[in-house]
Amino acid sequence: MPDEKQDSEERGVAARREEYPSKKVLLPIVLSDRTIIGVAVPAISNEFGSFDDISWYESAYLLTFAALQLPVGKIYTFFRAKWVFSLFVVIFQVGSVISATAPSSAAFIVGRGVAGIGCAGLSTGGQVIFVDILPLEKRPKYQGLLAATFGVAAVAGPLLGGVFATKTTWRWCFWINLPIGALALVMLLLLLPSRPAPKKRSEKSFAHKIREFDPVGTLLLIPGLILLLLALQWGGEENAWGSHKVLGTLVPGLVLLLSFAASQAWIGDNGTVPPRLLRQRSIATASVASLGVGSALIIVTFYLPIWYQAIQGLSAVDAGVRMLAYFIGTVVFVIGSGAAVSKLGYYTPWLMAGTALMAVGCGLLATLRVSSPDAHVIGFQILFGAGLGFSLAQPINAVQTVLPREDIPTGLTMVNFMKFVGGTIFVSVSQGVLTSTLRSELRRSVPDLDISAILGQGATDLSQAVSNDQLPLVLVAYNMGLRHVFYCAMAVSCLAFAASCFLEWRTVKQQQENAQVGHDSA
Repeated sequence: MPDEKQDSEERGVAARREEYPSKKVLLPIVLSDRTIIGVAVPAISNEFGSFDDISWYESAYLLTFAALQLPVGKIYTFFRAKWVFSLFVVIFQVGSVISATAPSSAAFIVGRGVAGIGCAGLSTGGQVIFVDILPLEKRPKYQGLLAATFGVAAVAGPLLGGVFATKTTWRWCFWINLPIGALALVMLLLLLPSRPAPKKRSEKSFAHKIREFDPVGTLLLIPGLILLLLALQWGGEENAWGSHKVLGTLVPGLVLLLSFAASQAWIGDNGTVPPRLLRQRSIATASVASLGVGSALIIVTFYLPIWYQAIQGLSAVDAGVRMLAYFIGTVVFVIGSGAAVSKLGYYTPWLMAGTALMAVGCGLLATLRVSSPDAHVIGFQILFGAGLGFSLAQPINAVQTVLPREDIPTGLTMVNFMKFVGGTIFVSVSQGVLTSTLRSELRRSVPDLDISAILGQGATDLSQAVSNDQLPLVLVAYNMGLRHVFYCAMAVSCLAFAASCFLEWRTVKQQQENAQVGHDSA
């Protein structure tokens, strides 16, 4: 292993010499459509008449994003980050065009899936580039600054999405990505240095080179996740969990995922998920914590705008304005925690405190009623956003602290995979919870109501599907469904807190001591 101290000094000098242009290159990329779409979903579902599809608008994106996280790690391990990153920028742009021009709900879902492929490479690639240009002890601070730019995007996203959905068309939520992506690509090609990949590709046969990318594992993982997601999407809505349709997707999906796990144990270091990394305590616990944090983030970000618009009757713009407290709180606390970790060294206590606050915030959101005052809702958002800000970067800090350079891309993709596969699964679980709760509550309170008429409407067109006398009861039922969704967010936040309690106490200030694979201080 190269001398870690010398490597850190060289990277630090490089970053100062370049005045950190790589950071400037990455900032436009993080203005993704993750936050802009939340407030636009009701308008999209209204246009397509697709209430049952609304979870797919996020799930299609998250599915490809999550499924490709692990294979992407292999690509960044063997190829130069600059050129791989550029390719994924182009793929993301193609997905944005498909979404912007979609003539139907199905076409829109396809576009979201393609955009997810692009973002899978951008997420890991941005972190790999950070590793290349910054020493370990400075990364938490700069990740906090990067999060500030994401925060600006997060603040602007709901506002822009609301303006587009209300004043023009929701399609501009995706057209806007094209000039930003083009500018980012030009800056990337002109300013970012092309550094060697962590590992050299094998000089052996073509078949051996292919095996290094674990095609068997990839072919087991992707269809397994798709089938599992389909089962979670269908179960409890129009089909019983014991129906042939649900079991016909759930059982094969689980078999494929178990086969993937077995293949990784068999292949060893050439696998997409090397078992030796999972045996490292920090990697295992950081992955579980990342699953919980990512799932709660997706649930709250996706369903809180729906609560504002469907229950409170607000416009998309007003819903975006009321979510500013959540996004600004996240930005402030992610910057603060990043600076604190760079200064103090330890990241574990921030993850523990953050996940605890997230659980409390989600629990409070689960108490919302149709008549809840704005002050309460905004306060709950701030609490959740503070916890999220404390928590977001800590699993990544753990990976960069305990692994050597050649294993960091794989470790990062493992953590990101858990974050986004959790979001993929739990956004579908949440939609199933919402729909099944809505059905049961409406059968109890409005037994003569045609429930299919409610489900056939968009997420904010409830008043057009029921009479004025029935509307208050429908809103109460819908609110109960959303409360149960926030209980799901609380549960995964508690899972993240439990995992954080087992994370090793390492410091980013002790690079040589920390960068040892397989060391477990349990």
